Amino acid sequence: MNKGRPTCVLVAALGGQGGGVQADWLVTAARLDGLAAQATSIPGVAQRTGATTYYFEVYPQPDLPVRPVFSIYPAAGAVDLVVSFEPMEAARALSGGYVGRETTLITARERIFSTAEKIRPGDGTVSVGPVFDALRRCAGSMSIVDMGKAARGAGCHPNAVMFGAMMASNILPMRLESCRQAIVQSGVAVENNLAGFAAGMNLPRETPDNREEPAIEFMPAPAGFAGAVAGLPKVVQPMAGHAMAHLLDYQDEAYAQLYLERLRPVINVDTAARDHRLSVIVGRRLAAWMAFEDVIRVAELKTRPGRLKRIRGELNIADDVPLTVHDYLKPGRDELDGLLPAALVKWLPRRKFGKSGSGVAMKLKTSGPLGWLVLRSLATLKSWRRSTARYQLEQDMIELWLQQATSVATDDYELACNTAELAIWARGYGDVRERGFDRLSQILKSWPQRIAADREGLCETVKASLAAAYCDPDLEVT
Repeated sequence: MNKGRPTCVLVAALGGQGGGVQADWLVTAARLDGLAAQATSIPGVAQRTGATTYYFEVYPQPDLPVRPVFSIYPAAGAVDLVVSFEPMEAARALSGGYVGRETTLITARERIFSTAEKIRPGDGTVSVGPVFDALRRCAGSMSIVDMGKAARGAGCHPNAVMFGAMMASNILPMRLESCRQAIVQSGVAVENNLAGFAAGMNLPRETPDNREEPAIEFMPAPAGFAGAVAGLPKVVQPMAGHAMAHLLDYQDEAYAQLYLERLRPVINVDTAARDHRLSVIVGRRLAAWMAFEDVIRVAELKTRPGRLKRIRGELNIADDVPLTVHDYLKPGRDELDGLLPAALVKWLPRRKFGKSGSGVAMKLKTSGPLGWLVLRSLATLKSWRRSTARYQLEQDMIELWLQQATSVATDDYELACNTAELAIWARGYGDVRERGFDRLSQILKSWPQRIAADREGLCETVKASLAAAYCDPDLEVT
C-alpha cells in the first residue's frame, strides 16, 4: 500500500443493489478510524437496474499534515480495487481503462441481464467466459464470488456482502470493527447487513480460469407432476418442470397438464441423436406463449401478498415509514379482449391499427384499500380467462404453430426448429402482438401446399422472418 497517495476504489453496481448505502459505509468506517476519505457517485437509473458507479478514496494514514485534495473521478492506472456487482459492469470498468496490473478485482458471478440483452427477442444474453478471460489477463489479482447466494442466505442486499468481500481483500486500511460500526450507525437492516458483511468476509474465491457460465436456476416441477416430468428426456426436464410450475401459478393444474400434452407429440418425433433440440426450443417457447400477459395476470401480480414488503426492501424503507404506491394503467380494446367472451367481442367495433395507445387513463393507489380492491377483483377472474376472446385467439395460434412445426420434424429437422423459433413473434401487446400474429399467419397458412410446392423457398422465408424478428424487432415488417 503506497502511503504517498490514497487507496482508490471503484464500485460498479446496478440500481437497487445498495451501492449508495455501501459508499456511505465506506466513508463512515474511514472516519471512525480518523482517516481522510471521500466518495462520489453517478447513480444512474437506480430503480431500473441501470448502471451505478461509486468512487471512493481513502488515505491509509491518519493525522495528515495537510488537508488532502481528493479526485471525484477514477484515473486509469491508479485504481487499487475494482468491485463489480455484475460481470458486465466489470467489463465496463475494463473498457474505461480502470483495470490494470495494479488493480485487485472482485466480481460477482451472477448475471443481471442488461437492457440491451433483454430487449432482443429470443436469447440476447452475452457470454461471460470471454469477459472473465479479458479481466484475468488485465487485472493484477481477480476473484469471482457468489454474491447473490450469500445475500439471500443472510437476508440482505448484495451491498453488505460485497462490503465484507472488500475488507477481506486487505486493500482497504479500515479496521473491521469500524466497518461493523458503520453498518450499525446507518440504522438500515442492521442485523441482516451485519450477517451479510460476515458472509462476504468468508466468501470462497473461485479461480478466474473457470469459464463455466452461471447456472440457470429452474423452478422444480410441481409435486403432482414430478413423475411425469421425470419421464421426459433429461435435457427437456429442467425447462418442462419450470414451465409447469409457472403455468400452475398462472392458471391451474389443468393448464399445466395441457402444456405437457402439447409437448409430448414434439418429443415423440424428436430424437436423442439430435439432443432433442426441437423439444427444448418448443418447451421454452410454448411455456412463454401460454403464459401471455393479460389484464387478469397484471392485476394478480400487482395484488400479491408481500408486494409492498418487497418494494420497501428494494427502497430500503423501514416498516414504520409511510409508503404510497400508485399504479398507472390505460385499459383499452386489447384489455377488453382479455375480459370479454369472443361472442361479444365480435360485435364491438375494431380499433384502428396504430391506435393501441388509446384507452382510459387510470391512476390507482394500490397501497390503499380501494385501489387494491379494484385490481384484486380483476385478479379473481382467473377461472374466467378460458372464456375470453384473447384466450381463444392465443390458443388457436399456438395449436397452428405446433402443428406446422411438428409436421416437418421427420423430413426437415432444421426447418422444424426454425419454425419452432417463429414463436418469437408472439410478443408484446397491442399493435406489436397483432403485427406478430399477422406475420405468423402469413407463414403458417397453407403449410402442406407450400412445402410440396417449394420447400427450399419456405425455408428461406422462415429464416428471413427470424432474422427480421431478431435484428429489427421494433419496426413493422412487410
